[in-house]
Amino acid sequence: MRQRSPSSTDTEARNRRSPATDSRRASIAHFIARHQRSVLVCWVVLLLFVILIVAEVVLRYSVPYQMHYYTPIRISNRLDSYSFGDIPFNSNGYPDREWDATDTRERVGFWGDSITSGVGAGFGYRYSDIIRDSRQDRYYMNFGGPGEDGIADDAAIGKILTLVERFRLSKVVYAMDLNDILPDKDSVVAQRPPLHGVKRLIKKYLDFLRTRSYVYYYLRLKLTSLAVRLGYGYHGDEMYELHPARNAAIVEQTVRRINRLSAALQTKGAGLCVLVFPYEMQVSTDAASRYRRDGIRWSSELLAGEPQKTILRGLSPEIGAVDLTAAFAQMANSSQRIRVGQYFVFNRGDALDWIHPNRDGHRLIAEYLLKSTRSCL
Repeated sequence: MRQRSPSSTDTEARNRRSPATDSRRASIAHFIARHQRSVLVCWVVLLLFVILIVAEVVLRYSVPYQMHYYTPIRISNRLDSYSFGDIPFNSNGYPDREWDATDTRERVGFWGDSITSGVGAGFGYRYSDIIRDSRQDRYYMNFGGPGEDGIADDAAIGKILTLVERFRLSKVVYAMDLNDILPDKDSVVAQRPPLHGVKRLIKKYLDFLRTRSYVYYYLRLKLTSLAVRLGYGYHGDEMYELHPARNAAIVEQTVRRINRLSAALQTKGAGLCVLVFPYEMQVSTDAASRYRRDGIRWSSELLAGEPQKTILRGLSPEIGAVDLTAAFAQMANSSQRIRVGQYFVFNRGDALDWIHPNRDGHRLIAEYLLKSTRSCL
Protein backbone atom coordinates (compact mmCIF):
# COMPACT_ATOMS: atom_id res chain seq x y z
CA MET A 1 0.00 0.00 0.00
CA ARG A 2 1.28 3.40 -0.88
CA GLN A 3 1.98 5.54 2.18
CA ARG A 4 0.76 9.11 2.35
CA SER A 5 3.64 11.52 2.25
CA PRO A 6 3.61 14.16 4.97
CA SER A 7 1.90 17.31 3.83
CA SER A 8 3.50 20.68 4.10
CA THR A 9 0.93 21.55 6.81
CA ASP A 10 2.00 18.60 9.01
CA THR A 11 5.64 19.51 8.54
CA GLU A 12 4.99 23.12 9.47
CA ALA A 13 3.03 22.09 12.60
CA ARG A 14 5.90 19.89 13.81
CA ASN A 15 8.36 22.65 13.12
CA ARG A 16 6.24 25.08 15.19
CA ARG A 17 6.34 22.87 18.32
CA SER A 18 8.58 24.39 20.90
CA PRO A 19 10.87 22.33 23.11
CA ALA A 20 8.76 23.50 26.07
CA THR A 21 5.61 21.95 24.59
CA ASP A 22 7.37 18.66 23.97
CA SER A 23 8.73 18.75 27.52
CA ARG A 24 5.24 19.32 29.06
CA ARG A 25 3.78 16.46 27.07
CA ALA A 26 6.57 14.16 28.09
CA SER A 27 6.11 15.21 31.71
CA ILE A 28 2.36 14.49 31.57
CA ALA A 29 2.92 11.10 29.96
CA HIS A 30 5.51 10.30 32.61
CA PHE A 31 3.15 11.35 35.43
CA ILE A 32 0.33 9.18 34.03
CA ALA A 33 2.68 6.23 33.67
CA ARG A 34 3.82 6.58 37.30
CA HIS A 35 0.30 7.12 38.74
CA GLN A 36 -1.88 4.93 36.57
CA ARG A 37 -4.03 3.67 39.47
CA SER A 38 -4.66 7.16 40.88
CA VAL A 39 -5.53 8.55 37.46
CA LEU A 40 -7.95 5.65 36.88
CA VAL A 41 -9.63 6.26 40.23
CA CYS A 42 -10.05 9.96 39.44
CA TRP A 43 -11.62 9.17 36.09
CA VAL A 44 -14.00 6.67 37.68
CA VAL A 45 -15.00 9.19 40.36
CA LEU A 46 -15.58 11.85 37.73
CA LEU A 47 -17.66 9.43 35.65
CA LEU A 48 -19.74 8.44 38.67
CA PHE A 49 -20.28 12.09 39.52
CA VAL A 50 -21.52 12.80 35.99
CA ILE A 51 -23.82 9.74 36.13
CA LEU A 52 -25.15 10.92 39.52
CA ILE A 53 -25.95 14.37 38.18
CA VAL A 54 -27.68 12.91 35.13
CA ALA A 55 -29.64 10.49 37.33
CA GLU A 56 -30.74 13.33 39.63
CA VAL A 57 -32.05 15.30 36.65
CA VAL A 58 -33.80 12.32 35.05
CA LEU A 59 -35.41 11.11 38.30
CA ARG A 60 -36.52 14.63 39.22
CA TYR A 61 -38.80 14.65 36.19
CA SER A 62 -39.68 10.96 35.97
CA VAL A 63 -40.31 9.69 39.52
CA PRO A 64 -44.08 9.84 40.17
CA TYR A 65 -43.77 9.87 43.97
CA GLN A 66 -43.98 12.96 46.14
CA MET A 67 -40.73 13.65 47.96
CA HIS A 68 -42.44 15.56 50.76
CA TYR A 69 -45.23 13.08 51.42
CA TYR A 70 -43.66 11.49 54.49
CA THR A 71 -40.91 14.00 55.20
CA PRO A 72 -42.04 17.60 55.68
CA ILE A 73 -40.75 20.96 54.65
CA ARG A 74 -40.06 22.68 57.97
CA ILE A 75 -41.68 26.10 57.64
CA SER A 76 -40.92 26.91 61.26
CA ASN A 77 -40.64 25.06 64.56
CA ARG A 78 -44.44 25.45 64.74
CA LEU A 79 -45.41 24.30 61.25
CA ASP A 80 -44.55 21.36 58.98
CA SER A 81 -45.75 21.34 55.38
CA TYR A 82 -46.38 18.03 53.59
CA SER A 83 -47.68 17.20 50.13
CA PHE A 84 -51.05 16.20 51.66
CA GLY A 85 -51.37 19.30 53.86
CA ASP A 86 -49.95 21.13 56.84
CA ILE A 87 -49.46 19.98 60.43
CA PRO A 88 -49.03 22.77 63.00
CA PHE A 89 -47.52 22.33 66.47
CA ASN A 90 -48.62 24.14 69.59
CA SER A 91 -46.35 25.67 72.21
CA ASN A 92 -46.29 22.32 74.04
CA GLY A 93 -44.75 20.67 70.99
CA TYR A 94 -47.75 18.55 69.98
CA PRO A 95 -49.49 18.46 66.56
CA ASP A 96 -52.59 20.39 67.52
CA ARG A 97 -54.05 23.84 67.98
CA GLU A 98 -52.96 25.93 70.95
CA TRP A 99 -54.62 24.52 74.07
CA ASP A 100 -56.69 26.59 76.45
CA ALA A 101 -55.49 25.92 79.99
CA THR A 102 -58.60 27.60 81.43
CA ASP A 103 -61.13 25.32 79.65
CA THR A 104 -63.07 23.42 82.33
CA ARG A 105 -64.51 20.67 80.14
CA GLU A 106 -63.52 17.03 80.67
CA ARG A 107 -60.25 16.43 78.86
CA VAL A 108 -59.58 13.55 76.50
CA GLY A 109 -56.16 12.93 74.97
CA PHE A 110 -55.54 11.07 71.70
CA TRP A 111 -52.32 9.07 71.87
CA GLY A 112 -50.82 7.46 68.77
CA ASP A 113 -48.24 7.67 66.06
CA SER A 114 -48.28 9.01 62.50
CA ILE A 115 -51.98 8.31 61.89
CA THR A 116 -52.95 10.41 64.90
CA SER A 117 -50.48 13.16 64.03
CA GLY A 118 -52.13 13.35 60.60
CA VAL A 119 -49.85 11.73 58.00
CA GLY A 120 -51.98 11.27 54.88
CA ALA A 121 -54.65 13.74 55.97
CA GLY A 122 -53.27 16.95 57.45
CA PHE A 123 -54.52 19.21 60.20
CA GLY A 124 -58.30 19.71 60.20
CA TYR A 125 -58.96 16.42 58.40
CA ARG A 126 -57.78 13.92 61.02
CA TYR A 127 -60.28 11.70 62.83
CA SER A 128 -59.41 13.56 66.04
CA ASP A 129 -60.16 16.96 64.45
CA ILE A 130 -63.50 15.78 63.13
CA ILE A 131 -64.47 14.37 66.54
CA ARG A 132 -63.33 17.58 68.26
CA ASP A 133 -65.42 19.73 65.93
CA SER A 134 -68.49 17.48 66.34
CA ARG A 135 -68.48 17.10 70.11
CA GLN A 136 -68.45 20.19 72.25
CA ASP A 137 -69.03 18.48 75.59
CA ARG A 138 -65.38 17.49 75.98
CA TYR A 139 -62.01 19.07 75.34
CA TYR A 140 -59.94 16.96 72.95
CA MET A 141 -56.15 17.12 72.75
CA ASN A 142 -53.92 15.44 70.15
CA PHE A 143 -50.67 13.86 71.37
CA GLY A 144 -49.85 12.03 68.14
CA GLY A 145 -46.28 11.75 66.96
CA PRO A 146 -44.56 9.92 64.07
CA GLY A 147 -42.12 7.35 65.39
CA GLU A 148 -44.12 6.43 68.49
CA ASP A 149 -44.35 2.65 68.87
CA GLY A 150 -47.61 2.59 70.76
CA ILE A 151 -47.26 1.00 74.21
CA ALA A 152 -43.89 -0.54 73.41
CA ASP A 153 -42.45 -0.53 76.94
CA ASP A 154 -42.63 0.93 80.43
CA ALA A 155 -41.10 4.16 79.13
CA ALA A 156 -44.14 4.71 76.89
CA ILE A 157 -46.45 3.98 79.82
CA GLY A 158 -44.55 6.50 81.93
CA LYS A 159 -44.78 9.10 79.19
CA ILE A 160 -48.57 8.73 79.00
CA LEU A 161 -48.96 8.91 82.78
CA THR A 162 -46.94 12.14 82.77
CA LEU A 163 -49.28 13.62 80.16
CA VAL A 164 -52.33 12.60 82.19
CA GLU A 165 -51.00 14.41 85.25
CA ARG A 166 -49.67 17.45 83.41
CA PHE A 167 -52.77 18.11 81.33
CA ARG A 168 -55.39 16.70 83.74
CA LEU A 169 -56.73 14.10 81.29
CA SER A 170 -59.73 12.05 82.33
CA LYS A 171 -59.33 9.59 79.45
CA VAL A 172 -56.68 8.44 76.99
CA VAL A 173 -57.79 7.26 73.55
CA TYR A 174 -54.99 5.08 72.20
CA ALA A 175 -54.96 4.80 68.40
CA MET A 176 -53.30 1.44 67.87
CA ASP A 177 -51.73 0.51 64.55
CA LEU A 178 -51.20 -3.18 63.93
CA ASN A 179 -47.48 -2.45 63.62
CA ASP A 180 -47.61 -1.56 67.33
CA ILE A 181 -47.61 -5.34 67.88
CA LEU A 182 -44.05 -5.69 69.16
CA PRO A 183 -42.25 -7.99 71.59
CA ASP A 184 -41.16 -6.89 75.02
CA LYS A 185 -37.73 -5.28 74.99
CA ASP A 186 -36.15 -8.23 76.79
CA SER A 187 -38.32 -10.90 75.17
CA VAL A 188 -36.76 -14.25 74.28
CA VAL A 189 -39.54 -15.14 71.83
CA ALA A 190 -38.28 -12.66 69.23
CA GLN A 191 -34.76 -11.45 68.60
CA ARG A 192 -34.31 -8.25 66.65
CA PRO A 193 -32.68 -8.93 63.27
CA PRO A 194 -29.52 -7.13 62.08
CA LEU A 195 -31.71 -5.00 59.78
CA HIS A 196 -33.11 -3.24 62.84
CA GLY A 197 -29.71 -1.79 63.73
CA VAL A 198 -28.83 -1.07 60.11
CA LYS A 199 -32.06 0.86 59.61
CA ARG A 200 -31.41 2.98 62.70
CA LEU A 201 -27.94 3.87 61.41
CA ILE A 202 -29.28 4.75 57.95
CA LYS A 203 -31.98 6.92 59.47
CA LYS A 204 -29.48 8.67 61.72
CA TYR A 205 -26.73 9.34 59.20
CA LEU A 206 -28.25 9.23 55.71
CA ASP A 207 -31.95 10.06 55.89
CA PHE A 208 -31.23 13.79 55.71
CA LEU A 209 -30.82 13.10 51.97
CA ARG A 210 -34.43 11.91 51.74
CA THR A 211 -35.66 15.34 50.68
CA ARG A 212 -32.44 16.48 49.04
CA SER A 213 -31.49 13.74 46.60
CA TYR A 214 -33.80 12.02 44.16
CA VAL A 215 -31.23 9.27 43.70
CA TYR A 216 -31.21 8.52 47.44
CA TYR A 217 -35.01 8.84 47.52
CA TYR A 218 -35.34 6.31 44.68
CA LEU A 219 -32.80 3.87 46.13
CA ARG A 220 -34.45 4.15 49.54
CA LEU A 221 -37.83 3.24 48.03
CA LYS A 222 -36.39 0.21 46.26
CA LEU A 223 -34.49 -1.05 49.30
CA THR A 224 -37.44 -0.46 51.66
CA SER A 225 -39.79 -2.26 49.26
CA LEU A 226 -37.36 -5.18 49.10
CA ALA A 227 -37.22 -5.35 52.90
CA VAL A 228 -41.02 -5.33 53.10
CA ARG A 229 -41.22 -8.18 50.58
CA LEU A 230 -38.79 -10.10 52.80
CA GLY A 231 -41.13 -9.54 55.74
CA TYR A 232 -39.50 -6.60 57.51
CA GLY A 233 -41.42 -3.47 58.38
CA TYR A 234 -41.09 0.11 59.56
CA HIS A 235 -39.03 -0.70 62.65
CA GLY A 236 -36.62 -3.02 60.85
CA ASP A 237 -38.26 -5.89 62.73
CA GLU A 238 -40.33 -8.72 61.33
CA MET A 239 -43.90 -7.60 60.57
CA TYR A 240 -45.35 -9.74 63.33
CA GLU A 241 -48.88 -8.53 62.67
CA LEU A 242 -49.00 -10.14 59.22
CA HIS A 243 -48.74 -13.60 60.81
CA PRO A 244 -50.70 -13.23 64.06
CA ALA A 245 -51.15 -16.96 64.78
CA ARG A 246 -47.43 -17.63 64.37
CA ASN A 247 -46.66 -14.63 66.60
CA ALA A 248 -49.41 -15.18 69.16
CA ALA A 249 -46.94 -14.80 72.05
CA ILE A 250 -45.92 -11.35 70.79
CA VAL A 251 -49.55 -10.27 70.42
CA GLU A 252 -50.14 -11.39 74.01
CA GLN A 253 -47.12 -9.42 75.24
CA THR A 254 -48.47 -6.31 73.51
CA VAL A 255 -51.88 -6.78 75.14
CA ARG A 256 -50.31 -7.22 78.58
CA ARG A 257 -48.50 -3.90 78.22
CA ILE A 258 -51.77 -2.17 77.32
CA ASN A 259 -53.42 -3.77 80.37
CA ARG A 260 -50.57 -2.47 82.55
CA LEU A 261 -51.18 1.00 81.15
CA SER A 262 -54.87 0.76 81.99
CA ALA A 263 -54.14 -0.31 85.56
CA ALA A 264 -51.72 2.59 85.97
CA LEU A 265 -54.25 5.04 84.53
CA GLN A 266 -56.88 3.87 86.99
CA THR A 267 -54.61 4.89 89.86
CA LYS A 268 -54.66 8.38 88.33
CA GLY A 269 -58.44 8.39 87.97
CA ALA A 270 -58.25 8.17 84.15
CA GLY A 271 -59.81 5.71 81.71
CA LEU A 272 -58.50 4.08 78.55
CA CYS A 273 -60.04 3.40 75.18
CA VAL A 274 -58.18 1.46 72.46
CA LEU A 275 -58.97 2.08 68.79
CA VAL A 276 -57.47 -0.72 66.68
CA PHE A 277 -56.91 0.49 63.13
CA PRO A 278 -57.07 -1.99 60.23
CA TYR A 279 -54.70 -2.46 57.33
CA GLU A 280 -56.00 -1.64 53.87
CA MET A 281 -55.85 -5.25 52.67
CA GLN A 282 -58.21 -6.20 55.51
CA VAL A 283 -61.00 -3.95 54.21
CA SER A 284 -60.48 -4.18 50.44
CA THR A 285 -60.02 -7.26 48.27
CA ASP A 286 -58.73 -4.97 45.52
CA ALA A 287 -55.98 -3.74 47.85
CA ALA A 288 -55.20 -7.31 48.94
CA SER A 289 -54.79 -8.36 45.31
CA ARG A 290 -52.59 -5.37 44.54
CA TYR A 291 -50.24 -5.91 47.47
CA ARG A 292 -49.98 -9.62 46.68
CA ARG A 293 -48.85 -8.65 43.19
CA ASP A 294 -46.28 -6.37 44.83
CA GLY A 295 -44.85 -9.42 46.60
CA ILE A 296 -46.26 -8.86 50.10
CA ARG A 297 -47.14 -12.07 51.94
CA TRP A 298 -49.33 -12.62 54.99
CA SER A 299 -51.17 -15.45 56.71
CA SER A 300 -54.84 -16.01 55.94
CA GLU A 301 -55.93 -15.12 59.47
CA LEU A 302 -54.86 -11.50 58.89
CA LEU A 303 -57.72 -10.97 56.42
CA ALA A 304 -60.08 -12.69 58.86
CA GLY A 305 -59.27 -9.95 61.40
CA GLU A 306 -57.42 -12.22 63.79
CA PRO A 307 -55.01 -9.60 65.17
CA GLN A 308 -57.90 -7.35 66.21
CA LYS A 309 -59.89 -10.27 67.65
CA THR A 310 -56.95 -11.49 69.73
CA ILE A 311 -56.26 -7.99 71.04
CA LEU A 312 -59.87 -7.32 72.00
CA ARG A 313 -60.22 -10.72 73.70
CA GLY A 314 -57.14 -10.11 75.82
CA LEU A 315 -57.85 -6.56 76.98
CA SER A 316 -59.04 -6.01 80.54
CA PRO A 317 -62.82 -5.54 80.90
CA GLU A 318 -62.49 -1.94 82.08
CA ILE A 319 -60.82 -0.91 78.81
CA GLY A 320 -63.07 0.41 76.08
CA ALA A 321 -62.06 -1.08 72.73
CA VAL A 322 -63.11 -0.60 69.11
CA ASP A 323 -62.18 -2.63 66.04
CA LEU A 324 -62.21 0.05 63.33
CA THR A 325 -62.50 -2.55 60.59
CA ALA A 326 -66.23 -2.12 61.19
CA ALA A 327 -66.02 1.49 60.01
CA PHE A 328 -65.28 0.20 56.51
CA ALA A 329 -67.97 -2.50 56.54
CA GLN A 330 -71.10 -0.36 56.76
CA MET A 331 -72.35 -1.36 53.31
CA ALA A 332 -73.11 -4.74 51.76
CA ASN A 333 -70.07 -6.44 50.20
CA SER A 334 -67.96 -3.45 51.22
CA SER A 335 -64.63 -5.26 50.85
CA GLN A 336 -65.44 -6.00 47.19
CA ARG A 337 -66.55 -2.42 46.54
CA ILE A 338 -63.67 -0.54 48.17
CA ARG A 339 -60.86 0.14 45.71
CA VAL A 340 -57.19 0.35 46.57
CA GLY A 341 -56.36 3.92 47.56
CA GLN A 342 -60.01 4.87 48.11
CA TYR A 343 -59.68 5.29 51.89
CA PHE A 344 -55.96 4.78 52.41
CA VAL A 345 -52.77 6.40 51.20
CA PHE A 346 -51.59 4.50 48.13
CA ASN A 347 -48.62 5.02 45.85
CA ARG A 348 -47.91 8.57 47.00
CA GLY A 349 -44.50 8.61 48.61
CA ASP A 350 -41.43 6.44 48.96
CA ALA A 351 -43.13 3.55 50.79
CA LEU A 352 -45.62 0.77 50.27
CA ASP A 353 -48.33 2.07 52.56
CA TRP A 354 -51.40 0.13 53.67
CA ILE A 355 -51.37 1.77 57.12
CA HIS A 356 -52.37 5.45 56.79
CA PRO A 357 -55.98 6.39 56.04
CA ASN A 358 -56.37 9.36 53.71
CA ARG A 359 -58.82 12.19 54.36
CA ASP A 360 -61.81 10.12 53.28
CA GLY A 361 -60.65 7.29 55.51
CA HIS A 362 -60.27 9.59 58.51
CA ARG A 363 -63.78 10.95 57.96
CA LEU A 364 -65.25 7.46 57.67
CA ILE A 365 -63.54 6.43 60.92
CA ALA A 366 -64.60 9.57 62.78
CA GLU A 367 -68.22 9.27 61.67
CA TYR A 368 -68.31 5.63 62.78
CA LEU A 369 -66.86 6.48 66.18
CA LEU A 370 -69.27 9.36 66.71
CA LYS A 371 -72.24 7.24 65.68
CA SER A 372 -71.48 3.86 67.20
CA THR A 373 -68.93 4.24 70.01
CA ARG A 374 -69.44 7.67 71.56
CA SER A 375 -68.85 6.29 75.06
CA CYS A 376 -65.28 5.42 74.07
CA LEU A 377 -64.59 9.07 73.31
